[in-house]
Amino acid sequence: MTLLQLSYVLELSRYNSFSLTAKRLHISQPALSLQIRKLEEELGIHLFKRSPTAVTLTAEGELFVDKARELLALAEKLKDLPFELEEKPEGTLRIGVIPTLAPYWFPMFVSSFSKKYPKIMLTVSEMKTDDIIAELKNGQLDAGFLSTPVHAPGMEFRTLFYEKFFLYVSDKHELYEKETLNLKNIDLKELWYLQEGNCFQNQVDSICMYAHEPNELQNVVYLSNSIESLCRMVETSGGMTFIPELATLSVNSDEEEMIKEIEGEAPLREISMITTRISKSDRLLELFLDVALSVIPQRMKTIENGKVLSSGI
Repeated sequence: MTLLQLSYVLELSRYNSFSLTAKRLHISQPALSLQIRKLEEELGIHLFKRSPTAVTLTAEGELFVDKARELLALAEKLKDLPFELEEKPEGTLRIGVIPTLAPYWFPMFVSSFSKKYPKIMLTVSEMKTDDIIAELKNGQLDAGFLSTPVHAPGMEFRTLFYEKFFLYVSDKHELYEKETLNLKNIDLKELWYLQEGNCFQNQVDSICMYAHEPNELQNVVYLSNSIESLCRMVETSGGMTFIPELATLSVNSDEEEMIKEIEGEAPLREISMITTRISKSDRLLELFLDVALSVIPQRMKTIENGKVLSSGI
């Protein structure tokens, strides 16, 4: 049994096709089939069920893949040993982050991180929560940053900070003059929404349980994956939308009066880092977090008066 064979098994379990997997690995299909067959013969079990249309893991294969993934992660971790011994900050770090967090948090520190650690190759991808979890399991990411709690067996979570929800209200709206808003005064038909299936929108839906049901439906429905797009709709077309606390820090001074705090117990979203149980980049991640968290206001690192909302995932 070799590490190369283990990596072949993981790739085949990901793509469920010998031809596609061989192409991704830049080897021939017969060579891939030979290595998988040799491993199965050595183990005395079938890892995959073959059919004319697909290749899928057996029950034994599912268990084997979980262990193989841990072994490969440990092997990758050994590559960082020279860095850990000599404390040389170099290597690669692959990060996944949800789209409702990335544009507000990461621009605040990425440039500083790059200058401080020029030999760390950082790749940041905006991804939905489900995709972050899947990529972590497949070894395509080293860490993810998302809103928790989420259901992800086998993953490790580290809570980082908490964001309040605010309302972003048009200057044409009758509630614009108020400094704080009671959710009971909000009409659902006046809200602009993110696409369904987004953890931020799931949390907004739970907040809206306290709002008034609309008397009539909107004649324009604008579903977006971007909080910035919804803010532009509020500015030009009226109404309101929910925004997270970090987004309020980048609002232009001309629009600051449009940000309204919610009365009573503040709705919060919890931001956490997610990794596999065995991360090959623990030391690099600590360096990353040291810089990333330095830009987060201290008040956001604890819960003083608020309630953490479920991500619905």
